[in-house]
Amino acid sequence: MRALFFAAIACGLLSSWLVDQQWLAAGLLLIWLLRVIRLRDRQCLMVTIGCVLSLAIWLNWQNHRFASIVQRPSQVVTSHLAVQPDAITVRGGQYQLIATSPMGKVLVRGQLKSATEKQYLTQFTHRTIWHVQGEVAAIAPPTNPGQFNAPRYYRSQGIARQVTVTAVQRIEIASRRGWLGLLDRLHQWRQQFFLACQRLPPTLSRYATSLLVGIRPTDFQTTMGAVQQLGLLHLFSLSGMHVILLVKFLQWVLLRLHLSQQAIDIWLLGLLPAYLVLGGGADSLRRAVVTAALPIIWQLLTHQSSGALGGWSLALIMGIAHNPLVLSQLGGQLSYGLALLLILMPGLPPWRLAIWIQVISLPVLLVATAQWHLWSLAVNLVVAPIFSWVLLPVTVVGASIGFGSTNVTSVCEWVLVNFQNWLEWVSHWPGLLIIGQPSTLWAWTLSLLSLWLLRTPRRRYYWRLLLAYACFSLSLRFPLHGAVQFIDVGQGDSILIRQPFNRQVSLIDTGGQLHFSGPRWQAEQVQPRSRAETITVNYLHRLGITHLDTVYLSHKDVDHIGDLGELLRLMPVNQVVVPAGMARLAKFQKLLVPARKRPKVVEALAGHTFADGLVAVHPFKPGRAENEDSLVLTGVFGQQRFMFTGDLDRAGERAIVARYPQLRVDVLKLGHHGSKTASDPLALRQLGVHHGILSVGRHNRYGHPNQETLITLAEQHIVTYSTALQGMITYRFVNHRQGRWQTFLKEGDRHQRTTGVKIDSQR
Repeated sequence: MRALFFAAIACGLLSSWLVDQQWLAAGLLLIWLLRVIRLRDRQCLMVTIGCVLSLAIWLNWQNHRFASIVQRPSQVVTSHLAVQPDAITVRGGQYQLIATSPMGKVLVRGQLKSATEKQYLTQFTHRTIWHVQGEVAAIAPPTNPGQFNAPRYYRSQGIARQVTVTAVQRIEIASRRGWLGLLDRLHQWRQQFFLACQRLPPTLSRYATSLLVGIRPTDFQTTMGAVQQLGLLHLFSLSGMHVILLVKFLQWVLLRLHLSQQAIDIWLLGLLPAYLVLGGGADSLRRAVVTAALPIIWQLLTHQSSGALGGWSLALIMGIAHNPLVLSQLGGQLSYGLALLLILMPGLPPWRLAIWIQVISLPVLLVATAQWHLWSLAVNLVVAPIFSWVLLPVTVVGASIGFGSTNVTSVCEWVLVNFQNWLEWVSHWPGLLIIGQPSTLWAWTLSLLSLWLLRTPRRRYYWRLLLAYACFSLSLRFPLHGAVQFIDVGQGDSILIRQPFNRQVSLIDTGGQLHFSGPRWQAEQVQPRSRAETITVNYLHRLGITHLDTVYLSHKDVDHIGDLGELLRLMPVNQVVVPAGMARLAKFQKLLVPARKRPKVVEALAGHTFADGLVAVHPFKPGRAENEDSLVLTGVFGQQRFMFTGDLDRAGERAIVARYPQLRVDVLKLGHHGSKTASDPLALRQLGVHHGILSVGRHNRYGHPNQETLITLAEQHIVTYSTALQGMITYRFVNHRQGRWQTFLKEGDRHQRTTGVKIDSQR
């Protein structure tokens, strides 16, 4: 079994190198192979080399296949899609499917046309065939650092493309026979259980679907925030603990039926794959099922017991072969890592085991969330036994007997609600640390030092690990470079300015989404999270930034200030600067209400200077915060003068150059998202603009940027960047030296070539 362990570690490093493009993993793989050679164990060497070579061929083929599929041009197709009932998700007026098609496994999105259609779709309990027409394209990638990476997530499920449905011709039930029919029946039972749980009280329903069949309801993220903050998410993911409890329960039942050990093993081998399907087939559950099944198979074949380490090793190799990205995801990392810890350190007291779990998992958690709660260790120690002996049994009882007894469901709901309220109470205790996201180098360094400490728990290694965390934190919080970053918030503006060492951190506008009224049936039960939370604050936390010195608001339009309330709720802000006349508006005052601590409000006119180096050059008099009253700021960063114009119109641009005839600008945030109402040719020429930035949404309804503006930019040879095409745009600089430009989506990116913007209409 030692040979399998060395092979498994080598395969893990190989996948990190070939699939995740982490070149440090290639160096570690070389060191590991040298370690295997030094063992002078021929069997170990042959198994390791054989596994590495076989997996390298497989992963390279997978990479090539995935890349070739993604690079295919978009096309309109008419196709049939096979859909299991538990692969249908409905939110608001939209639906999403995971389907099997002649093109392979695909993600499907479509619009619902009526409340009747929505009701019809949510009640499916059988496998269906959809005959549809739609556009097949690559899945859109994230456009800002730290955003949800949809292509990577769906690739882990074997999905490379998505179908946007334009017409559904018909839907028909398509049941199958034999083993495939049994598989369909398992999916049917899973969906029927989920639908039945909708009749239970809300908390019991949420626990039942999450813990028993691995389906997280749409409100899971908003209602279970305390679970995520306190690091308890692994308890709500079907994994090793659930499989262990299931196996023990089945063994107890089958023994009571007086079955032989061999018969019990055969029953378990039949039921474990069924549970994998019923549980949703997540990587963590697959690892647990394979790890539980392999010793049974080995026992049946050889009549000898196998070590847990061998089962873990084979499960890892199989897991990587099935999902090459399994070790790139938080679930896979924690599942395999913590399972290995339990195998290598048996018999530890629970409190010591909990400490080691925190130490080993912290680098992984920081990469995923950039934060850690001081109470995580204590809460895990308290909750783990409660979870196994109280919460899980209560959930099982409530989801089985509860359908026929109101009293039982009431008691179960009361237990779960009180537990949930206790978690919420603890999560608000002081102790949530925004540490920041380690780079790849730092993540590997911290992980390897943690593993070395596990292997050799001496005092000097504790201090070395603490010193490494301190150096990482200081390097992140006090960077040598500064940056001006145009965040992609869709159709809106949000610009982050950071001075070197984070001396001053400012944000110009917050972005915000316009909401258009629609039928009541299209309303979502749970409001989607704002872009301020999912993009801006998420990115700031990954930089280790916990507060903003100044937030500038250019004017009152929603796409510029709509997310201010959410930003102030999530992050302390020292002062908010607005154009003179805006502070009295009820719309603006309402956005200040959610603030943790009310910031100082400053009304600015031309000539006002600020600590971060910005100077206001507009407006000249108080106004009503309309487009023509936009706050315009200018400042020098990395030997380049920037101007940020909000939605200022052409008349305002001409007024600025008339008042400041000597003003020269290197980089201009183009006014009004490239509309023809802004970017006056004469003003651009007088300012001497070299670079133009378009902050604009993809396929926006206003047709931004306008063709006339694009022609003006081309005629004046202004190099133009667009958030719609290139995602986040960054100008990085060190003190007063010339900086360099970076775009999140690189030149030639498939998404960049296929995501155009309309240019033939005007706002």
